[in-house]
Amino acid sequence: MEPSVILYEEIRFMAKTGQTYQYIVADSILGNLQDEYSLSEQEYYRIYVFYVTYSMCGTQSAKKRTFKDYGWTSESVKNTAIGDALTTELSLNRNANFIFTNKDDLATQFASHNFPDGLLEDVDIERAVIARTSESNNHLKLFYRIRDGFAHGKFKLRLSTSSEKMVVIQDDNRHNVTARIVLKLSTILGFIDVVDINGLV
Repeated sequence: MEPSVILYEEIRFMAKTGQTYQYIVADSILGNLQDEYSLSEQEYYRIYVFYVTYSMCGTQSAKKRTFKDYGWTSESVKNTAIGDALTTELSLNRNANFIFTNKDDLATQFASHNFPDGLLEDVDIERAVIARTSESNNHLKLFYRIRDGFAHGKFKLRLSTSSEKMVVIQDDNRHNVTARIVLKLSTILGFIDVVDINGLV
């Protein structure tokens, strides 16, 4: 599917669900932040192959892969081996630092989770506020927004105060913010290790 079609579908979906959080471009959490480290060639390759080229989410890729493609027996993450494996890497259920909201409360959630407009200063804590997507579980909803961040270059590579490699992502469509995310690089790569038991990446 063409990027313009994907963007149109997401805008229409957001409008339909009543979720909006408009901002001025200059107030992006990415702003003029500079990368503080670089991805290795292998890291870059693995991230783009897994999250972008073979995205597991919706209609983001004509080359879409599923959990079964990667070697799992189920597409469900509820009470399954793949669900347990993903939770071991990062538990998203009842995790107060990761909000998946279907309500028109993005402004409140961004404020509550230290995602104010403007350059993001706090990159020490993994957290995310993610607007509604059509994905069936929270891990795929997170993968969806990670994909958008890397596909559209809306990410920065920052170091925490303890020099942990972190990734800051803002997903948006024509000034309407749909996600703000801070994750360890090791978490983003760890999801690939967990899912890809067939060694496809």
